[in-house]
Amino acid sequence: MAFLSRGGDVYFRAMEANETHLLKRLLRGAIAVIVLALAAACQPAPTSALPTDVPFPTMTPGQVLVGQLSASGAGGSSPAEAVAQASRATPTPNYEACPAQTGTGNLPDEPDTPEEAAAVLSDYLGAGGTLSGVRDGLIDWDALGETGYVRDADLTGEGQPEVIIGYTAPDGAGTLLVLGCENGRYATRYESTSDGSAPPVMVWIGDVNQDMRSEMVASRRLCETADLCLYDTQILRWDTARGRFFNLLNEPVHSLEVPAVRDTDSDNVTELVIQLTTRGTTATGPLRTGVNIYDWNGTGYTLSIIQLDPPEYYIQYIHQADRLFAERNIAGAATLYQRTLDRDDLRYWFNDGPVTITTYTLYRLLLAYAYLEDPRLQEIITRINADYAVEEGQTADDQPVYIALAYTFINTMQARADLHTACESVQRIIEIRPQAMELLNRYGRYNPAYEALDLCPY
Repeated sequence: MAFLSRGGDVYFRAMEANETHLLKRLLRGAIAVIVLALAAACQPAPTSALPTDVPFPTMTPGQVLVGQLSASGAGGSSPAEAVAQASRATPTPNYEACPAQTGTGNLPDEPDTPEEAAAVLSDYLGAGGTLSGVRDGLIDWDALGETGYVRDADLTGEGQPEVIIGYTAPDGAGTLLVLGCENGRYATRYESTSDGSAPPVMVWIGDVNQDMRSEMVASRRLCETADLCLYDTQILRWDTARGRFFNLLNEPVHSLEVPAVRDTDSDNVTELVIQLTTRGTTATGPLRTGVNIYDWNGTGYTLSIIQLDPPEYYIQYIHQADRLFAERNIAGAATLYQRTLDRDDLRYWFNDGPVTITTYTLYRLLLAYAYLEDPRLQEIITRINADYAVEEGQTADDQPVYIALAYTFINTMQARADLHTACESVQRIIEIRPQAMELLNRYGRYNPAYEALDLCPY
């Protein structure tokens, strides 16, 4: 009979004689197997009569990238968009099956919708219609005008030229239409519309960056308001994998003038050049003239040069100084404020400029010198007291609004010696005299928009 004996917390059962004999036999058999295995390992490895199977490569782990495909002609499309799609077999397009332009037939009467017009033009070309036939038909539709065009160019690199049409669609919208042939049929490959009846301007068709592929540079007119219209420019290249055009510009490019394409630095790569010739309108406010240049960086076109002419208006110096002030470059801002006061060769955008610009500049210089603890602060205070003295019976509220802010700031500083408290007093004056904000926020769409805190940010 077997008993359990305890060793610590583990219990052991003593083996009987027959069990001991069996265990010894098993151990001898195991030792023999081990000896045979070692002997076999020392023998030379046999050569297989069959070739070794080549293992299939394993899939490299990755990630799924998802991005929204922009609609044809939509602004802002960029080579930075990433779209991952499952690979699938597609038939190879037969571009040799495209019909020869025999010149037979004429365009039918103008259809009622842009979609029908695109279909009519595609069908006409698919039946062997010619460019001259398209041009004559658009003239009959009264859709070509002085700014329309009909051209052909191989934009896809497939050896079959696309037909590029700029015309006024039946709904009155200026339209750019690119029709391409595939498997014997013409279809729309790109479409873009402008505000107004004039089609997008065709700035350039050709190889812009010396990559042996043709691009299309087009500018469409977009109107934010009735009195503010801009040109939205794109450099369009065909992407064979995606089957659509995409924009080589890394950012939206909007300008008041149509850009030009030329090689400005003689490197055989053309740049997109935007001449800033407009000094401004009532909608934009005063603008700096000069030039912006977009250059090829290897993956896209990016803004590389901003060359602005000196400011012509006092408010442009003020805006530049205020920008430095907001960036906490108070010393730099003070220098520009002082230059504004010292110059007499600039222009005012509004007729009240001699008062408004001067008083605002004095007020801002007061804030800057107080922050910097600059001894010239006393000179500004003396000038304000002399030029805008408060007469008997008057208060600071009877003075120009920025002089009222200056007096409030000075008086609070003299009483409390604290910039933050002085600005709190100024903010209360701004609340009851809103013209302090209105006078600054009337300079148009392209100039800074101010908030009350900007006027005294301490």
